[in-house]
Amino acid sequence: MLYRLPYDVLLGILRRLGARDVVKLCSTCRALYSLISDRSIWHYALSRLLLRYPQPQLARRLEALTTEELKAQVLLSAQLDRLWHGSDYKPRLVRNFRCDSAVEHVNLVAGGHWVVVVLYDGSLQLHQLGAPAPAVTLSHSLTEDESVFYLSSRQSFTDDHEDLIILQMGVRYDQCNIYVYHIEVVGPVPTFVLVGKISVNGSVWCCASGGGYLVYGLESGDGDMVLHFCLVSADQYDSEGKISQVSMNIGPWSADEDFSISVLSDRLLMLAYHGGLSVYEIPAPAPDTPSARPVRPVWSRRCDIGAGIYRISPFSWDAHRHPVIVAGSRALHVLRVCPHLPPGGGVVDYREIPYPLAPGPGGELGHVGLGAVGMRRAIWDCTEARNGALHVHFRTYSLPRSILDLAEDDPDLEEGELGLQGRLGSFTVTLDPEEHLVNLCLEEGSGRVCLLLNNIVTGARRICVIDVV
Repeated sequence: MLYRLPYDVLLGILRRLGARDVVKLCSTCRALYSLISDRSIWHYALSRLLLRYPQPQLARRLEALTTEELKAQVLLSAQLDRLWHGSDYKPRLVRNFRCDSAVEHVNLVAGGHWVVVVLYDGSLQLHQLGAPAPAVTLSHSLTEDESVFYLSSRQSFTDDHEDLIILQMGVRYDQCNIYVYHIEVVGPVPTFVLVGKISVNGSVWCCASGGGYLVYGLESGDGDMVLHFCLVSADQYDSEGKISQVSMNIGPWSADEDFSISVLSDRLLMLAYHGGLSVYEIPAPAPDTPSARPVRPVWSRRCDIGAGIYRISPFSWDAHRHPVIVAGSRALHVLRVCPHLPPGGGVVDYREIPYPLAPGPGGELGHVGLGAVGMRRAIWDCTEARNGALHVHFRTYSLPRSILDLAEDDPDLEEGELGLQGRLGSFTVTLDPEEHLVNLCLEEGSGRVCLLLNNIVTGARRICVIDVV
């Protein structure tokens, strides 16, 4: 009989099963049922999931979780994977929060229980869902010589923290301040931890962080784009008090060409623009070369990204383990990047995966608007005419297993969850008259989507948090 096997052999067998199969097997008899309370089974299962799908705030609490809490997290992940692989969703819960008209950006912290709110002046708030007031407010005081006319915020993940980047541009002296924070919600006092600040003269086009590094794009004055790469920490300054950084001139760049940056490793970064993707090697520091060194991409691909420069997975650091996923206008673009440049090339394993279009004339996917990409799902707004619409329509895409190189018998995925083929889904959110979508974020680990909506007549704004599955 199975229960007569040695205890360590039984544990080894259970670790090869999916979460629901463990529960079913241990329910067959009293002798096996005792195994379900073994903490090591659920600790092993959750650790394996976090290695593949980082949730920094959960990873930091891992050792303190009880057996029941570990089990609940593993079973929840299995359940959400199965539900996300549907086609038409009826959201379970919609929470609406009226907010200040100065709110520019919102994002859910991993786990889905906290919301980061960014105001126009760069001030930050951290809200716990259901709380009447923000738990943390961090103000950015501006002098009379400063005013913010552009603000950018973007979260990126590593295995143990989440980064938040704030870009402020002052009008009078054309000076930009870039702030990098870590978001902390584990522990008695939630907070934003400032880990780096950089001030530059000129107009910053784009910036991104990853693994303790920051990169930003700055126009050279001669029509070229220069990318500056530096370590964001107490060691970011050299012996003369200047920021230690590497500058790369990537050549002429049109003022009409938006782009997005992803830090892939301490050696590589990626540029995404509407017409394609490029990967650059970061040259070694050279103190005797103060000017930006001309560089060419070590890999590039022309493809139809469209507005997809804003729909890039946040799990770009350690991209050899976590592929970079870009949701383009007609297909998914997947890059698995070698962290170091091997002799003879082979930097990027690239795949283009067309969406499974619905049958019909042309099989068109339709408008692809604002969106977000996680490790297993993508979401975008497909409402082409927004102003005056009474609803906003969303498409979702459950990514095929092939993206993550998962086998059919992988214990982290069960039948009915991530499939061999991708799958399109959809859901609808009711709007107030004259509302339109400002931005959205996806937190697939909790099944939640967060929207920021603006009324173009009154200027009123609201935050909408939706439990999609």
